[in-house]
Amino acid sequence: MGLTASDVPPDGHGATDTAIGPRNLDDERRRTIAAFLDPYFASRHRLSPRQLGVVTAAVATNRRLWEDLVVEDAEQRWYLPVHRSQTCDVWLLAWLPGQDTDWHDHGGSSGSFCVADGALLEHLRTMGGHRVRTRQLNASEHASFGPAHVHNVSHFGDTPAVSVHAYSPPLVSMTYYELTSAGLVANETVEVTSPEGPRRELRRQRYLQGVDDLLADARLEIERLSPRSAYRAVSAGAALVDIRPLEQRREEGEIPGAVVIGRNVLEWRLDPRSEARIVELARYDAHIIVVCSEGYASSLAAASLRHVGLGRATDLEGGFRAWKAAGLPTRPWR
Repeated sequence: MGLTASDVPPDGHGATDTAIGPRNLDDERRRTIAAFLDPYFASRHRLSPRQLGVVTAAVATNRRLWEDLVVEDAEQRWYLPVHRSQTCDVWLLAWLPGQDTDWHDHGGSSGSFCVADGALLEHLRTMGGHRVRTRQLNASEHASFGPAHVHNVSHFGDTPAVSVHAYSPPLVSMTYYELTSAGLVANETVEVTSPEGPRRELRRQRYLQGVDDLLADARLEIERLSPRSAYRAVSAGAALVDIRPLEQRREEGEIPGAVVIGRNVLEWRLDPRSEARIVELARYDAHIIVVCSEGYASSLAAASLRHVGLGRATDLEGGFRAWKAAGLPTRPWR
């Protein structure tokens, strides 16, 4: 059965996602997929999140069903609807570095997605919607969720990713959200024609904000680290990036091993696509901890790094001064 809506992304412009229309999935392949899925749908009108997880994991594992269908498009996130019934719809998605979705729910449907290749990051709201946490899913791992789930999914790492998504009942509409200082705020409800909500760059409204609002918004996007948590993260391989100007480092001191990068060139040095990047650090999977003097400018900088695709970028609560007050290693400027 084909989709009931038109074959364009739900935001009306089609500039951020590419789809092979349902009719381009030949009848023999469609029957093969339907026969494979039929045992999972028997005598059920609605699948639970756990059951949907079984479905996505099974399809992801059976690569013969989909492997030759995948299209890697560096400009636009690609997707393909591979099955739709009254019980469930199933989609195949391909992701390349820098590609992600927007904040959205699933219109009352439960869902699951399983990573078949590569890795994805899922950013999801916590209870009350005022905080955001992030989890990484690698190949063969899946996430399942109920009808109230709101999230934003992004590519992670340097290699392409492929994922399988399923929803029950089939997607009909989604509500999109804006991440604000008050938490996630519903913005727009649209008819669904693609899974996991394409980024709405051409329709996203930008509002004038004061610096306090910008800071609050930035901190919603990142999971900040206390000095001792940051120290443990560095011991496990994270990189401290010190963005303080020379005058502050000369007055306050330095953290041994921290990489000094001026704030004015930070994104150019750490964007993996930049010709001016630092090769050893500019990786989509890099765990970057930004350090300033007191932990304000670092939050804005870490959020900016996330916007260029570094999904694990964060900052140091309290900055260098808190690090020093915690008795962690420092040295005079030299």
